[in-house]
Amino acid sequence: MTEEQKKEDQIEKPGAIEVKEEVEIKTENPKVKTEEVKSEKVPEEKLKEVRKDAKELKEELDILNNKKESWFEKKEELKQKIADVIKRIKETKSKNDELTNKISEFKNNRDKYNDEVKKLIKEIKELNKEKDTKISKSKFKGNPQEIKRNMEKLEFSLETQAYTFSKEKKVMKEINQLKKQLESAGDVSGVMKNINDISSKITEAKRKSDEFHNKVKEYASENKKYYDEFIKLSREIGSLKKNQAKAFENFIKFKQEFSELNSQLMDVNKKKKRVKDKERFEKNKKSQERKKKIDEQLKEKANEVKDKLKKKKMLTTEDLIAYQSQEDTEDF
Repeated sequence: MTEEQKKEDQIEKPGAIEVKEEVEIKTENPKVKTEEVKSEKVPEEKLKEVRKDAKELKEELDILNNKKESWFEKKEELKQKIADVIKRIKETKSKNDELTNKISEFKNNRDKYNDEVKKLIKEIKELNKEKDTKISKSKFKGNPQEIKRNMEKLEFSLETQAYTFSKEKKVMKEINQLKKQLESAGDVSGVMKNINDISSKITEAKRKSDEFHNKVKEYASENKKYYDEFIKLSREIGSLKKNQAKAFENFIKFKQEFSELNSQLMDVNKKKKRVKDKERFEKNKKSQERKKKIDEQLKEKANEVKDKLKKKKMLTTEDLIAYQSQEDTEDF
């Protein structure tokens, strides 16, 4: 085979061209000389600034949230205290009402017996007038009751004592004289009996009146303790309600600040996302531009290789890599 025929055979079978070194064909090879497009980076300072703002807002938001929750817990704590005090007030009021009803009952009974005493005193005054009138009309002077008691003593002594005949006769004479005096008293004795009966009733009514009056004082003293406790608790609940209102006011204040700051943080996060999206877009854009530039360079190189093949020129390893890369790119 002549030298000319060998060259023609090489041109027809480019795959059989001898090369000085074995190479791995890659789609992109650093040996292909290209002018890479320099990517313009999204300013890192801007992203850092946004991240810094977000971090500061988050820290401030945490502080506000702690204050908000602290005032909320304070409000709830005061709410529970108010509920406890209200319960104590109800218990105190119930006891106070119970004692007040008892006192009212005791006063009614006391007043009833006082009225009875007044009524009996009025009756006894009338009887005393009647007694005086009857005594003034009779010759009898003295107390019929006392006469009767003396007579009963003498009669009892006759039954129990061993008198001599003369002594017994003398005692009998005294008893008869007392009987005559008692008979001469007439109606005065009956009046005196009524006076004594009413006097006993007055004493009993006064005793009961004093008994109920002492109960009134006893229960009133105890009731005052509950009343004072009621006043104290009422003032305490007033103070607690003021503190609760203040706590709720602060809770609403920090809740509003928290909401406003949270909105700012959301805006910053959105801004941060936009910056990241822009950075990602710019990177993809630059990557596409680099790929396009490389593809153009590879295509240009491949055309040069084809031109060499047409002109039956010797191909270098670099030419083969560029040609193969172009074919892989087209297949892809």
